Amino acid sequence: MNEHCNILILSVTAGNGHNSAAAALKEEFDRQGVDCHIMDLFQYLSPLAAKLISDGYDQLTKRFRLAWKIGYGVALHDTTFKIPPRLIASTSNLQSMQQYLIDQKITHVVFTHPFAGVLLQTLKQYQAIAIPTFGILTDFTIHPYWWDCTENDYFILPHADLIPAAEKNGFQRKQLKDFGIPVSSAFARHPEKMQVRTMLGMPVNLPTVLVMGGGVGYGNLVKTVQEIDEHAKHPLQTIVVCGRNTESRDELLQLQASGSFSHIVHIYGFTHQVPLLMAASDCIITKPGGITTSEALSASLPIVVSKPIPGQEEKNVEFLQQYDAICVPEKYRFSGMYAADLLFDSVRLKQLTQHAAQVAKPHAAADICSFVRECKSMVALRS
Repeated sequence: MNEHCNILILSVTAGNGHNSAAAALKEEFDRQGVDCHIMDLFQYLSPLAAKLISDGYDQLTKRFRLAWKIGYGVALHDTTFKIPPRLIASTSNLQSMQQYLIDQKITHVVFTHPFAGVLLQTLKQYQAIAIPTFGILTDFTIHPYWWDCTENDYFILPHADLIPAAEKNGFQRKQLKDFGIPVSSAFARHPEKMQVRTMLGMPVNLPTVLVMGGGVGYGNLVKTVQEIDEHAKHPLQTIVVCGRNTESRDELLQLQASGSFSHIVHIYGFTHQVPLLMAASDCIITKPGGITTSEALSASLPIVVSKPIPGQEEKNVEFLQQYDAICVPEKYRFSGMYAADLLFDSVRLKQLTQHAAQVAKPHAAADICSFVRECKSMVALRS
């Protein structure tokens, strides 16, 4: 490993998951002393396309969930309903990316979104690049768009149980590594709970539930917090992370100022303290995105699922339910009530923690980064 590495991580802003995985990998490459930088693929190729993709994803998954669900389901069976790869791998995009890789002397490319994989695969087919490429899947399922970039070199799966599905959809066994979904190493540190609560200025002995809606702040956070507060039969405290959902944060702050809560509520907007907040908590209510669930699993934090985004998040629920690693309230309703009861069920909490250990991959980022560095010899083999 004495050869110099200059690693590019390509991401696409469609929700926060792809960018979070990219950030976790960069954190680990930095720790290993490897030159690395992240680039948003469409911010580089076309800022307008980047905005359309980001805004379109947010609107579809927040306001038009049924349309998103139908589109996802159709794409599983009919590829004509997907964005054609040729639109992504246009001549101008291919030329721009090839020149960037040459100018920056990139030795490896890691990508967290399949659109980047489509572009890289096409460059490989034209023999325009000979550097190794690595796809990182960020959900416990294989999204149909990943089927369009199977000719990249390696694909990192969240779990070995996904290998048969990957092979069925065009991947070769030798391409597949089950290192897991990369999350920050901070989630695996497991600091002492009471010390963390003291550090955060919270009562140390109160059972604690964390409510999250991802970086965007999906879901009815206000309703969930009120549900916990009204249903709780014993003293507890709630931590709620609103992300960029300023509307929910402001409403919660107003309720808090008016004395509407019977129990203690700690309100955060977008924060980088999520590892500490998870360490301070006894369970979490969250939508089942691949990144957030992987963070909670790495933190050994029992998960109560709130309403998922149709498609890949529903598939995440199905996968994790096989291991009894999450709690799923009936029809995803009353997750606040469910969590308020769960906090005082020590047997079930312990059981969930044990089952989560079967799925958690807390060192995924380190394993992925070490593997990527070991693959530099491919450049010589292909040139």
